[in-house]
Amino acid sequence: MSNEILQLEAEATDKNEWKREITKKLHQKVATGSENLSIYKVPKNLRKVKDEAYNSRVVSIGPFHLGNHALVAMRHHKWHYMQYFFQRIEDHPLSLQCLEVCTNAIYDLDEKVRGCYSEKIDHIDKNVLAEIMLLDGCFILELFLRYDQHLNMKLEDESDPIFNSAWMIAALRHDLILLENQIPFFILKSLYDSMKSHLKGTPNSVTSLALKFFEMNQKSTKEEPDTKNHHLLHLLHKFYLPNLDSTTTNHQLKRSVTEIRPGHISISVSVELTSHIQHVSAINLTSGIPRPEQAAATNIKTWGFNFSASNLLWAGIEFEKGSSEDHLLNITFVKGIIRIPPVDIHLTSDSLFRNLIAFEQCSLRSTHHITSYLILMKSLISSTRDIKLLRERGIINLLNHNSVGDQEYFTEFKTILDMVVVKDFCFGKLCDQVNAYCKSWLPWSKHKISTRVRFRRHTNFLYRTYFSSPWSIISFIAAVALFVLTVIQTYYSIHSR
Repeated sequence: MSNEILQLEAEATDKNEWKREITKKLHQKVATGSENLSIYKVPKNLRKVKDEAYNSRVVSIGPFHLGNHALVAMRHHKWHYMQYFFQRIEDHPLSLQCLEVCTNAIYDLDEKVRGCYSEKIDHIDKNVLAEIMLLDGCFILELFLRYDQHLNMKLEDESDPIFNSAWMIAALRHDLILLENQIPFFILKSLYDSMKSHLKGTPNSVTSLALKFFEMNQKSTKEEPDTKNHHLLHLLHKFYLPNLDSTTTNHQLKRSVTEIRPGHISISVSVELTSHIQHVSAINLTSGIPRPEQAAATNIKTWGFNFSASNLLWAGIEFEKGSSEDHLLNITFVKGIIRIPPVDIHLTSDSLFRNLIAFEQCSLRSTHHITSYLILMKSLISSTRDIKLLRERGIINLLNHNSVGDQEYFTEFKTILDMVVVKDFCFGKLCDQVNAYCKSWLPWSKHKISTRVRFRRHTNFLYRTYFSSPWSIISFIAAVALFVLTVIQTYYSIHSR
């Protein structure tokens, strides 16, 4: 009997121990990093489409590509930049004191840093991870500060190989927007906050420095605060989203993108952020926007406009450039005119948009507004003729037109949504209105635009056919003169009798 009791007690002890192990593992697997998780590995299906869009060219940032031997050369410059960063404080004892403050702050953030990465980095010990964060953070901040000085013609170090190279800044911009090449934004903020009170004539926030470096804020002199950014790519993702009230908490946030004004059609998007997931919805326009659960079963090809830009123009819909101060989502349709804010296309735009899409694919808390924008634009562009039309209207600005022409841009753009799964589409109602307008014969403005476009096309055809060279013009004039003389001769032949 006693043996049976002992056996039962042993079994109960084992059972309790097993339950504690399960509870501990569950806590470790699920709870750790769930709040700060924001830096992901690019899904393999996206890499298969265009692998180089997600790979670093010159510098590795963060722990994911620490052992990449092709990027070792830049590590030497990182240490130099870290030294220059703390030497900005001329008082040597104070500089050493700031270094100690920064090292202590970074070292104590180990658990929080690890929680930001989707892949386990247990193979990197605490000291090494702290060194990565400190070194990469100082490198990025010194790079931003030097670029700010470079813009203001105050950069004194003329021997800096980064700023003496014609291609290095563009390559660094490319590398710093990669999803896998990020460090948490709170690392940058912590380092800069420890230093900025000792720096003169520099922006007050990392956000302002970053937007200057990425040339996202050229027309604005307003200081941008360090709101709750996860990393640099997330900062750029938020830059394309309409302004959100920075005083509103992350648990519940609503703001409309554009207003519905009487007498015209516009899209109005509201954003709801919660602590777990971020949804895009439309105010009074919900019928045109697929619900997240509907999106998985909906083909991307069924979204967007039914016709390309050149075909819409032929159907009587005109395109105009929106305000350059507007965000990408502020696309309106008023009286037969689609207004689209201009977008600058440079050498790194393809990688930027692909990494923003990858971020939206991986993050449950992210809206799909960049993906929605690209679905809309891709529905407009079916050939180089459409790109030329949007360029002529000032909607697409190819900043490096010598190296990125219409055909090259079309080739890159053609695959940008391949293997992408979308949970919501922000422009459903707008597209429904434009598609319905194309089928309608009632609007007078549509016939006016369509007639004007047809007249221009026929005029251009006649010009290309009969006036493309001086000889064709002379031949046409001679033919007209001969016709006139023939008519005159015929007239006098008849009336002379």
